[in-house]
Amino acid sequence: MKFAVIGDPLRQSVSDFMHGWIYEQLGLEGEYKKIKVPADGLERWVGLPSAKKLDGFNVTIPHKSAIIPYLDDINARTAPIGAVNCIRRHDGKLTGYNTDWYGFVKSLEAANVDLTGKKVVVLGSGGAARAITFGLARIGAGLTTIIARDPKRAKTMIKDLGDSAEGLKITGCAWDGSAVEPIEKAYCLVNCTPIGMKPKTRETPLDGDILASIDVVVDTIFSPLNTRLLSEAIFSDCQTVSGLDMYLYQAMASVDIWFGPQDWSRIKLNEMREAVHNKITGFKRKFE
Repeated sequence: MKFAVIGDPLRQSVSDFMHGWIYEQLGLEGEYKKIKVPADGLERWVGLPSAKKLDGFNVTIPHKSAIIPYLDDINARTAPIGAVNCIRRHDGKLTGYNTDWYGFVKSLEAANVDLTGKKVVVLGSGGAARAITFGLARIGAGLTTIIARDPKRAKTMIKDLGDSAEGLKITGCAWDGSAVEPIEKAYCLVNCTPIGMKPKTRETPLDGDILASIDVVVDTIFSPLNTRLLSEAIFSDCQTVSGLDMYLYQAMASVDIWFGPQDWSRIKLNEMREAVHNKITGFKRKFE
């Protein structure tokens, strides 16, 4: 079976390595590769014979919402997100799923973070932000404040998720001085923007001084694993959660969609963390 990840940029992605490692551990027959598809090249790529030969593919920036018009169906449970990151081809038809929200929720569980009833701030209004906000609704988080640079897109996201995600308490705030108050009152902050991603690792979405009152800071970026945002959060005595586990769990969910439910007890999660961590960083680290 043939799979891929499409997006641009892809230099930070190690999805081909990660999926290859998983397939080997589980004894699955599959090939997985990275395919650079720029923002203006999606329509052309979808129609290529090589694309139609794929049994499934993952979708990353900037195509998580743009891919939807080219799909035949969207999984009902995650349709409200309005963004997909996993596509399955079956009987010639493409069905979209979102495994990002699942990866996010599982990463919180792995870090022993309980956001039930807690105030959360989400930075961004793109596909990742939609998935994370949906995940927050699923676990019963308290008021979720969306802070985004694009007010129009944020307003649309808030309406879509507010109308369809049961129990979600959601509001919006401009990315300016007015954002200080909701951030200072939040228990958890989640960065869903690409700010801080390689190669611009010196950038951060927020001044570190504003993190002092926050308990938990989550960054959905996985490369680098320790972003500037997380580094400054550590200095502010926040608990930090990197994007590594979210990355692993969303991949595992994709494998279940493509191959059918797997026996994940056959894989030691710490060994998977080590393999992917070492691939991303080039440094060996032992996870206990």
